[in-house]
Amino acid sequence: MEVTAQKLVQMIAVAIAVGMLAQVLAHKARLPSIVLLLGLGILVGPDGVGWIDTRAFGRGLEAIVTIAVALILFEGGLQLHYVDLAAVGRSVRNLVTIGAAITVVGATAAAHLVAGFPLRLALLFGAIVSVTGPTVINPLLDRVRVQRRLDTILRGEGIVIDPIGAIFAVVVLELMLTADSSIWTGMQEFAIRMGLGVAIGLAGGWVLGRILRMRRLLEPEVENLVVLAWVLALFAVSERLAGESGLAAVVIAGMTVRRESIPRQHQLRRFKGELSVLFISLLFILLSAHLRLSTIAAVGWGGVAVVVLLMWVIRPLGVLASTVRTDLTWRERLFLMWICPRGVVAISISSFIAILLATGSPAVTRARLSPQAGEALVALVFLTIAITVVVQGITAAPVARLLGVAATSSRHVVVVGANALGRTFASLLREHGLEPLLIDANPINVAHARRAGMPAIVGNALEREVLDEAQLGDAGAVVGLTANQEVNFLACQLAASEYHVPDVHPVLIDREKGPRNRLVRSIGGEPGFAEQADVAQWCLDLDRGDAAIFTVEVGEPAARRTIEDLDLGPDVLPLLLLRGGDVRICHVGLRCASGDRLVALVRDGAEASLAERVSGAPTMSEAPA
Repeated sequence: MEVTAQKLVQMIAVAIAVGMLAQVLAHKARLPSIVLLLGLGILVGPDGVGWIDTRAFGRGLEAIVTIAVALILFEGGLQLHYVDLAAVGRSVRNLVTIGAAITVVGATAAAHLVAGFPLRLALLFGAIVSVTGPTVINPLLDRVRVQRRLDTILRGEGIVIDPIGAIFAVVVLELMLTADSSIWTGMQEFAIRMGLGVAIGLAGGWVLGRILRMRRLLEPEVENLVVLAWVLALFAVSERLAGESGLAAVVIAGMTVRRESIPRQHQLRRFKGELSVLFISLLFILLSAHLRLSTIAAVGWGGVAVVVLLMWVIRPLGVLASTVRTDLTWRERLFLMWICPRGVVAISISSFIAILLATGSPAVTRARLSPQAGEALVALVFLTIAITVVVQGITAAPVARLLGVAATSSRHVVVVGANALGRTFASLLREHGLEPLLIDANPINVAHARRAGMPAIVGNALEREVLDEAQLGDAGAVVGLTANQEVNFLACQLAASEYHVPDVHPVLIDREKGPRNRLVRSIGGEPGFAEQADVAQWCLDLDRGDAAIFTVEVGEPAARRTIEDLDLGPDVLPLLLLRGGDVRICHVGLRCASGDRLVALVRDGAEASLAERVSGAPTMSEAPA
């Protein structure tokens, strides 16, 4: 089919314009953009108005998809927060290994037994749908905001599983087409491709980070374009050395650059984010227009049943097996079970396999595969993408609200100081449904926090790069909890003035030698916990076991009084005030009400005094480690 260059340009222009229209309409309708992209892609394709006929692109469509997926995966690695990933690394690791293995086995069985696919074709389907991918997960999570660690798990799974699934599917196909290949050979081939991609990504990302950190080497006008060219070069080199290894290379390169703390990193992430929106829109329009509805219909209700099993049986089993012995709540597990849409990488791999099968080579014939098998494979994969994207895209927000895992800015609390007191406070926040993130310049404190399963960043809380890494703009509160009250005040001042955080609470250590209440209130904050607190001494007491968490119910005599008015003394440090389902960080101006529960850190022997002043019935609990 010969088509003029002018016609190809017109079709690309239509795809981009319709893709952007879908993005705008989705934003206005508060729907995931992928849903509209699929619908409008079919509308402008051969089964609709016929403005786009992807057969005209030939192998060029495969090239467009490959380049776009490489840039999207790099952007995904660049956006992934290493500090958050470290805190949920076990869950992500299990999902991309145990969970992926369960998906491969379950999807293979479903395609073979329910849809009637030959076993070899069913195995290819199982390998392909093991991937989720940032092309669908990231836009969905950008629209449906969920709690921070759930967001990290889903994004991390999608970014990491894409190269693993792609390489695995290609290796499986090569084993089928090569008569003398063995499973051991396939495992070696998989390891070589993954290892090569990871090595190139690490080296290339590190070198790129060094280049970007060199002052005056690159002009700001070309810096982002240099990164773009570098990523494409890394991908091309890796693909040249080993097919499909390029996806692993760009993901690792993005994560490596993210860790390099390069200047103007937020500008780079914004540029790559805009490119990702463009390419995701272009890809879904073209790929939706590529597949004929008659091909999908040929899969029949058996194909629909396979997708239903994949969503509501196989995925839940994978999540259950992957989250054993983690601290995820049952609500978080249920949301992970619900969300697992497939994306561009799945359809691009299936299209690549279909092209190979369409050659009808002796190897294909020997493997008992056919061009018709390739078409059926693409149809079932596309049906999987369409159903999972539409169903999960539309229902993600109400399901998140129903399960109570939807994110609100007030649930993200940044704690400056990962010392023993900061870690204890962060544990309490998490226990009561808030999401803590700790910042500390001391790597030992940060290591202790991460071992306790809490996200923590090594860095100076007065530096913009560190605060950007902590996503301070999304935080509902900041508590300055270091042993240096000037740092506590300045960090809170920066959070309030530059990032517009609504609640800032610097902990004061000595009112006579540092910021006073009036100065703290001038920045829109309130002194945290009490009028003053000896942070270093409280840390020592916690380390020695001389302090514990004490919860007491507020009685009528203490009602309507502020924390400052209660005058709890130096042996009591009020931390949280619980009012029904509302959790409030204690500060000197916080007013108590009858029936509230005050959560405080108490030194040995001060429990009776606290109970007497607050007039409630106390209950003891151990201080979090």
